Amino acid sequence: METLHKSRIYMSNVMVGISHVNFDEIGKTIKILREARQTRNNVFIVGNGGSASTASHFANDLLKMASIRAISIPDMTPTTLAYGNDEGWKWMFHDPISKLYNPRDVLVAISCSGNSENVVSCTEFIQHPLIVFTGNNDKCKLAKANADAIIYVDSDDITIQESCHSIICHAIARILGNEM
Repeated sequence: METLHKSRIYMSNVMVGISHVNFDEIGKTIKILREARQTRNNVFIVGNGGSASTASHFANDLLKMASIRAISIPDMTPTTLAYGNDEGWKWMFHDPISKLYNPRDVLVAISCSGNSENVVSCTEFIQHPLIVFTGNNDKCKLAKANADAIIYVDSDDITIQESCHSIICHAIARILGNEM
């Protein structure tokens, strides 16, 4: 019974996290991604840990469901590890993107803490269009990025943030996919 109760609490907290998301920012995100599809620009997605998994899943859904040229940079394991090892971990995403980037390509930066150096460094290179997924934290560097859309999840619990980011990414991909 205790496990069931804890599961309900967790899911309730995810619903609260989703309910506090600024849906105007999701609308901006959809508009940016829709334009990328129309202009055939690339969408580069970066993130660490659980956010790397979200990046991978989001890239898959955008490509498969919505015909958007989405690339999850964390999935380029040999490349990112080579740059991390040889140039420093701060540059493991930045350097590959800098070689692939074309003007008007989109960057989606996902970081629950909003302070992952290797994610933040990408936002300093590709500034527009820039979409950020992060936690709502006053000390968050990504929150201060000059982003075109910032999707905050107002929770101190990283698992709640990650769950909400995943739900939002699914919703975005589904909306864009239904337009096909």
